[in-house]
Amino acid sequence: MNCKPGDLAYLSNECVQAGVVVEVLAAVPGELPTWRCRSRTPISCTRALTGKQEMSTSFVVEDRYLRPISGVPVKDECEDEVTA
Repeated sequence: MNCKPGDLAYLSNECVQAGVVVEVLAAVPGELPTWRCRSRTPISCTRALTGKQEMSTSFVVEDRYLRPISGVPVKDECEDEVTA
């Protein structure tokens, strides 16, 4: 899987809303790896049960459409003081 709960990710180029940054909230049980996500701004979603298009900030996305945003790990590698 690409993501884990708490990650920030963006929707990949394969999505209609490509590039939108989302917060990964929780795994959704099912056959495919899927996540409940939240965005700051509403995006166009198709509801699975009704097929209806609507705008929402909370939605479900398959893992394959998410690309995690990772930064450089913060680590202090300085072990000794430098004397002048």
